Amino acid sequence: MNAHNENGTFRRTWRAVDTVFEIFSILCLIATLLIVLWQVFSRELLSNSPSWSEESARILLVWIGFLGATIGFREGAHIAVTFLVDRFPATLQAVIDRVVQGLLLAFGLFLIVQGSQFVVDAQAATLPGTGLPRSVLYIMMPVAGAMLILYTVLQAFGISTQRYAESAEID
Repeated sequence: MNAHNENGTFRRTWRAVDTVFEIFSILCLIATLLIVLWQVFSRELLSNSPSWSEESARILLVWIGFLGATIGFREGAHIAVTFLVDRFPATLQAVIDRVVQGLLLAFGLFLIVQGSQFVVDAQAATLPGTGLPRSVLYIMMPVAGAMLILYTVLQAFGISTQRYAESAEID
């Protein structure tokens, strides 16, 4: 019974982290939409486009790229070329699956390490339109890397990370 409670606590914890991640992604999309609408409105009707709007939208689009790719992986919406692997024996398919998971873990670790280095290296430079440190462009790299590792580990242990798949069981 205690193991069941620990499993339930773990599941609730990672789902909470996942929910915050997803809500943040949605907020980035909404913010991008609002900023671009404001930029077009102010440029076309007020003849004065704010200097921060284009740069802010660009930052958010970079973030959305990393966040969306990670959510796409979570949902299994990424491109998978399986027509050849599907013809292999089950044991070889399992080996290939583990190799792919290892590569994904390595890529997630790369995003964390390299993204963190980008953040550190870019702190001294500022973006001209917003005055923000250039490091804000790269801050989502380590976040996406950490989430990619989380999803890969969960999937390696047979835990479905999908939330919106038609055949997935809803929590």
